[in-house]
Amino acid sequence: MASLTRKKSSSTLRQLLAAVRELSPAEQRRLGEELAKMAGVSWVRPNQDAAAIRRGQRLAKVVRAELATSAVGSLDVTMRRLRGRSWS
Repeated sequence: MASLTRKKSSSTLRQLLAAVRELSPAEQRRLGEELAKMAGVSWVRPNQDAAAIRRGQRLAKVVRAELATSAVGSLDVTMRRLRGRSWS
């Protein structure tokens, strides 16, 4: 019986996201259209509304403040504490 190992995909995902960011907006749209043809895959562009950006900046400020008061100071450790192992 073959032994299956589970590889971490986070570095591969990071590489993929970095590659997508390097694409032109037209190429990103084309990629989104191709992904939309695949079952179970959705592609949603981030909300670029000024209110959404301000809301995101406020939330980021709250997260930074919480991390600053944390004894550990690491996002990964804080997320594991808050959410459990599902974050890692």
